[in-house]
Amino acid sequence: MKLILSIIQSADEADTVQELNKHGYFVTKLSTTGGFLKAKNTTLLIGTDDEKVDGAIEILKKYAGHRMQLSPVASADMRIFSPSGAHMAEVPVGGGVVFVVDIDKAEKF
Repeated sequence: MKLILSIIQSADEADTVQELNKHGYFVTKLSTTGGFLKAKNTTLLIGTDDEKVDGAIEILKKYAGHRMQLSPVASADMRIFSPSGAHMAEVPVGGGVVFVVDIDKAEKF
């Protein structure tokens, strides 16, 4: 048996947990805060059989992994065309970290 600890951005938590549940993974979620940027994130605890670890990690990568997203960005040059100076640019979002640890014993009560 393994315990997967995954720290993801809070914005990705709902879809990620829903998809993990849909595939039969039981998830405990904890609201946590990062140390460097003090950003809110979510830590997921997933207990599963050894052979199901790779499937869980694939879901985590798909629903909480790095991706590009359009976001408004301010630019001094754009103020000529737009009073707010905002335009859209693709920026990287998402991402997380996964730890997989061996579990010697687990009991449900």
